[in-house]
Amino acid sequence: MDNKMKKILLATTAVGLFAAASANASGPTVTVGGYADFQVGSSDQESLFEASPATNAFSKDLHTRTDTEIYIKVDGKTDNGLGYGALIELEADVSADDDTGANNNAERAYIYVESGFGRVEVGATGDAGDALRVDASTFARATGGIGGDFYKYADLGNSQTPVSVSDFYILPGLPTAVGLTGEADGGVKTARATANKISYYSPRIQGLQLGVSYTPDQDERGTASGFSSDSNGAAGAVTGIENAWNVGLNYDGEFSGFGIEASAQAEWGNTENAGLVATTRDDLQAYAFGLAGSYAGFTLGGSYGIIDESSNTATLNTETDYWTLGAAYVFGPFGTSVSYMDSTIENQTGTNDSEFQNIVVGADYQLAPGLVPYVEVSFFETDNNIADVAGTSVDNEGTIFIVGTELNF
Repeated sequence: MDNKMKKILLATTAVGLFAAASANASGPTVTVGGYADFQVGSSDQESLFEASPATNAFSKDLHTRTDTEIYIKVDGKTDNGLGYGALIELEADVSADDDTGANNNAERAYIYVESGFGRVEVGATGDAGDALRVDASTFARATGGIGGDFYKYADLGNSQTPVSVSDFYILPGLPTAVGLTGEADGGVKTARATANKISYYSPRIQGLQLGVSYTPDQDERGTASGFSSDSNGAAGAVTGIENAWNVGLNYDGEFSGFGIEASAQAEWGNTENAGLVATTRDDLQAYAFGLAGSYAGFTLGGSYGIIDESSNTATLNTETDYWTLGAAYVFGPFGTSVSYMDSTIENQTGTNDSEFQNIVVGADYQLAPGLVPYVEVSFFETDNNIADVAGTSVDNEGTIFIVGTELNF
């Protein structure tokens, strides 16, 4: 018998054995779900941010927005109780993603295995510590309060602004979750939030659960087309974070009808430099702590976070800190909340800090199973205490009003 015939025989035998095994084993189940969200957003901000030459997509006072995702969930279990599966969150929009600006096929895609020892996830997904996070946005209603969609309708600095040279930390969470794009800047979510990583979640014991994520390179996401190099970016610029660790500890318990939830987070990693000049930047170090209590439909909670000189040159020595506070009430199908965030990014001299404040009030109502109309209003202020353009202060403040309907299926 020649080698070709041997290969054919081996192949057909393997196919037959696989078919027999499949017939004797129950395969994983596949479920499809997702959401469709439609919004009308209106903003009223300082005139400089609404007039030429500053005009841009965030200068208009009225926008409509649609956000749609399809979830494919795969779940299986072996005879010995080992759970396994995958989650794929497909983007189903007709334009680029409004957080990353990229035409992504999916928001997240990962495989998991779980048992009595915990759960392991591998793929493009969020950090374990962020999944266990507690702050004023984690129980906010409507679009998510201070962690919701307000920033998509106004000029709040960071990569969105054509006027301000300052950065503002505008979302709660540690830098890898809200976007670390250089200096001590955070604020606009980036693709790095779902970089390729390995995560472990422990079983919840006596109310406590531990989560750990390791990300080899936060600039690598998805397929080989997302590979990064050591020399991306301008000379001496930050090109990303390597060997990033994100750790979270969460407690969830109840005492005589009174609920308590608390969290502690830490993340650290090595800053990648372009390597074209001898510029040294500080490595990533960040911490956050949150606490919330609930009783009879009411929830009250908040958090504090600090980003310690992360990704800055040695001459800057800046720090970023933020805190949140919020309250919510749920009665049957109705829910309402108020949430507040205050953040400060220091500059190299300790003066002219970049400060951000935001208070958001929201309400929603479950009109039918999965169908939730909502309304939300945000009152924000950015203050960098410097004149950015031609001796004119470009601090911004204003109001953002959002009304929308979300269908979850």
